[in-house]
Amino acid sequence: MRLLTSTLAAAVLMTATTAKAVEIDGQTSFVAVPTQAKLTNYRWYAFECCAVYYVTLEFPGGAGADLGGINLEQIRGAQPAFYYGAVPVKAFIGTPRRQGKSVEVQAKFSHDARSIDVRFESAVKPGDVVTIAFQTGVNPPEDIYTFSLTAVPAGPNPIHQMVGVIQMEIFEPMY
Repeated sequence: MRLLTSTLAAAVLMTATTAKAVEIDGQTSFVAVPTQAKLTNYRWYAFECCAVYYVTLEFPGGAGADLGGINLEQIRGAQPAFYYGAVPVKAFIGTPRRQGKSVEVQAKFSHDARSIDVRFESAVKPGDVVTIAFQTGVNPPEDIYTFSLTAVPAGPNPIHQMVGVIQMEIFEPMY
């Protein structure tokens, strides 16, 4: 009997783990919401070229559902951070300086250029660190730009859950 119990336990541990979504009244939800996020821009000055905004999200192992996407909404800044319209967006597992496997994304930018809805073609698994790169090309004017970040679980009728607030500071150029 002890051998049977040990064998069953080993079989359960060896099977591929995919997060089974938690459903509440037909809606998909996280058990543990991601809470660690960071916005990185290696170009610090207003109107500086070649700017890329990296949103990095640490997705907890016990999330209870795969990550299907994010919503980013600007809540402060001198002008819309995406003033020039939709920009190329890519995503990958890892951090900006340690890029791993690419993740295909679809991004929708709002007409007022202050919010972006990003959906992953293949869901991000719990325990991964995912980074979404917005290739803006040019920084906005000097100011502190603040965004609210919402995580969207993969699954039917997802419940969007607030991750937190992230920000970047753009400085006045010094000539």
